Amino acid sequence: MLVRLRIEPIEPRAVYILLGINIGMYVAGAIASGDLVELYRYPFFRFYAFTKTVFGVFLPWQIITSMFLHLHILHLMFNMFFLYLLGTQLERLVGSSKLIQIYLLSGLGGNIFSFLLSPNVIVAGASGAIFGIFGYLTMFYGTLGGNIRNMLMYALFIFLINSLFPADIFGHLGGLIVGLLWGYVDGKTFISSVKRVTI
Repeated sequence: MLVRLRIEPIEPRAVYILLGINIGMYVAGAIASGDLVELYRYPFFRFYAFTKTVFGVFLPWQIITSMFLHLHILHLMFNMFFLYLLGTQLERLVGSSKLIQIYLLSGLGGNIFSFLLSPNVIVAGASGAIFGIFGYLTMFYGTLGGNIRNMLMYALFIFLINSLFPADIFGHLGGLIVGLLWGYVDGKTFISSVKRVTI
């Protein structure tokens, strides 16, 4: 499959959509809970967050909704800053639909890692998806530059720094792995397509 790179600047519409869903879900939770600062204390949060054992029940939609739900206002603001920062780069690189795909599948990968490796952790937030976006950019550019080892070490360094703070480490790792693998495959595919055109 040919990986298309967008050279011209585009309006990052998909990023705005993802930001809107994340912020909209937080606002809905704040209205339902009557608390703008912290959502994790209320039934709304338990209905949409993802966990294997903590709440005693698994609802199928939680594996998706959890990647748009945040524990508190600072959690939301922090993630939205990095989603915008990294998401706009990725969307201008590979397009809107690809950004949404990477967000969803990286978030899903993070949730599956959490489900398997840390069943007692409550999973909520866009962090797994954001790590996937970061991993994709890191490995894609690393592949094009031919310095994959250094780029991979950089990605792991960022992950280790992040793991010093209270967070769902396995969720972040799962998202990062999905992004790294996807970026590597697309980078190699792009290089192959360029070689075929230039030969």
